[in-house]
This record gives sequence, structure tokens and C-alpha cells, in this order.
Amino acid sequence: MLVNGLSLQPSSDSGEVPTAVSGVHALMPQGVRVLVVDDDPRVRRAVAGGLTRVGFHVVTADDGGPAILQAQATPPDLAIVDLGMPTSGLIVVRQLKKVQGQSVHVTVLSGRDDEATRLAAFDAGADDFLVKPLSVAELRKRLIAAARSQQAYVEARLASERADRLLAYGSEAAALLAHDLNNGLAVALSNITYLSEVLNVGEDEQQAIASTLRALRRMSGLVANFVDISRFEDAAVKPRCAPVDLRELLLDVAAVHGPSIGRGVRHEVVCDPALRGSFDAALIERVLHNLVGNAVRYCNANGKILLEARTWEREDDQPGVEIIVQNTGPAIPAETAQNLFSKYGKGSNGKRGMGLYFCRLACEAHGGAIEHETREDGPAFLIRLPGQSA
Repeated sequence: MLVNGLSLQPSSDSGEVPTAVSGVHALMPQGVRVLVVDDDPRVRRAVAGGLTRVGFHVVTADDGGPAILQAQATPPDLAIVDLGMPTSGLIVVRQLKKVQGQSVHVTVLSGRDDEATRLAAFDAGADDFLVKPLSVAELRKRLIAAARSQQAYVEARLASERADRLLAYGSEAAALLAHDLNNGLAVALSNITYLSEVLNVGEDEQQAIASTLRALRRMSGLVANFVDISRFEDAAVKPRCAPVDLRELLLDVAAVHGPSIGRGVRHEVVCDPALRGSFDAALIERVLHNLVGNAVRYCNANGKILLEARTWEREDDQPGVEIIVQNTGPAIPAETAQNLFSKYGKGSNGKRGMGLYFCRLACEAHGGAIEHETREDGPAFLIRLPGQSA
């Protein structure tokens, strides 16, 4: 029986018995997606049914526009495109090849068998050209052969989808864990801070409490960084900008890290008492804690840690502030400096972390930037933020 030039009867060599159909499944990769595009509903049903029975995952479209949208939502591995539709099948072929390239195998169906039609189809990017009338059985065999030739692309797509699912599950689990850790650390930090203020204990006990406080602050900062990195990447963090006393901010940060500074290292805060910035103080304070914490770890014995804030002379003459954190000591190796602000960037100690990546995202969320600079007496980090408050 012919419908619109397509034979819906199985051919004599189609092997229309259960054993032959089941044997087909072993000959092609699993999970192959096929897009069938034809404006005749009977043809769509016949082709989709014949392909589904042998294990293809089939979606259909009745014209070029819906077909392109369907392919954007779920990229096919194979496509069967009729030329004679309200929207020319050539447009569909070109778009599929433009977006997916060789990862999609396109078979064109046409009732015309002249040279001009064939050349137009292949010029558009078609991989195969079939003339109606054509049996569903033959079409199915051609698609199975095409699926085998596309096996590497199909397996790569399936592997990518599995990896995406694992990453999504992992990200969700990590976010839930980080949220619970953040809450627990906040409670512990609050309680230890309270006890340190009200308990009258000996020097050894005071040092133990102070050491615990520093560890809790660092752990709390690391967890908060992890939580906010995900929010920054989803564009869910909007800085709450308000006037900030720069000198007071720098002194507060230096005071927190003061007990950690040893080996004769001193710190210095340089800032005009009248300088005011306009930014999210909580976010930038955490950026500074990251930078000063690193400076404490890498500063040389009897060296100096500098915290400086000054007016940023912007090229557009708009107001801004520049904050500098510098420590004396060895320079950061060039190969390390190239990826300092990348996610899981490797530090000069060989360890990977997200602290500087968080710093970058926090600065960029303000419309600013952070960069590393090698100076004669040691490495420096420069934070540039738009906005000043009178």
C-alpha cells in the first residue's frame, strides 16, 4: 500500500518475524534518537512505528519550524526529512547540520529523482537521499546502518548526558551538605565566641579557645565561599551596596588575623580615614579574609603584610576604590599565576582551592575586578571596585 508515495508494506526481505526484529537490537547502539519530519500524518505514524519497534527513540514533527525547535530541545542522532513540506526540508537539513554538524545523520525523502533535487539536498548537508515510493522496511535497514556509522557520536552523547546527570546530583548533594555545615559552623562559632568572652580561664585554655575560634572562622569562610560560588555562577547573588568606611574595614580584617601572624611578621594598614567606598561590605570583607589568610601563610619570616586602600583612577573618570593586599616573600611562579583565579586553581603549595575563584566572582559581581601583581618585595593582589561614597 502506498501513502503519499511511501510504501507501508514490508518488503519481502524485511525479516518480519520476532527473531529478526530482536536481532536488530544487537546491531545498533542503544538510545539512538531519530527525528521524523513529514507533513503527512500517516507517513509519520508508519515510519515512527516501524523504527520504534526495533528500538529507536522516535520524535516527529509536521513541518520545518516545529522540527527545528524539537531538534534544539532534544538533538537527534538521525533525522528523516521530507523535502516537500510547507517549509522546505532543505531549511531543516541546513539548520540541523549547522547546529550539530557530523553528529547527526540526515536522510532526505523526496518524490522527485532528478539531478537538481539530489544536488540541492546534498549541498544542504544531507547524508543520504531516498526516492519515494520506499518501503518502511528498507528505510529501517538504512537507518540501522546509519546508526552503526554514528555509534561513536551516540556513545559520546550518552556519556555526556550521564556525566551531566552525575554533576547535577553531585552539585545538589554538595549544596545541601554545605548548607547544613554552614548552619552548624555558625552556631559553633557563635557559642565559642560567647564562651571566650565570659569564661575566666588560664592561659593555656585561652590559647585553645583562640585556636578553635580561628579554625572555625576559616572553616566557616570556606563553606560560605562554596555556597556563594554556586549562587554567583547561577547569577543569584546581587551585591547590596552601601557606604563603607575603608580604613575601619581594613583594621577589622587585620585584627581577626593578628593572632595568626607570627615569626616576627608585622602588618600595616594604609588608608585615608576619610575614604569611603560603596559596595557589599560582607562580600568584600570575605574577599579580604581570603587574601589576608593567604598572605599570612606565605609571608616570609620577619616580613610585612600590607593592607592599603586608595582612590582608583578609572579610565572613564567615574569614582572607584582600589584595595591592595601584599605580603613580602617569594613571587608566585608564572605557571601558577596564570590560573590563580580559576575554579579549583592550584596554589604555589600545589594544593587546589576555590578561595581566589570566589574572590574573582565577588569582585565581578560588583562590576569590578581582581588581579595579581608581582612586586619587587613580594606578591600583591589588587581589588578594584566602582563607586565611592561622599
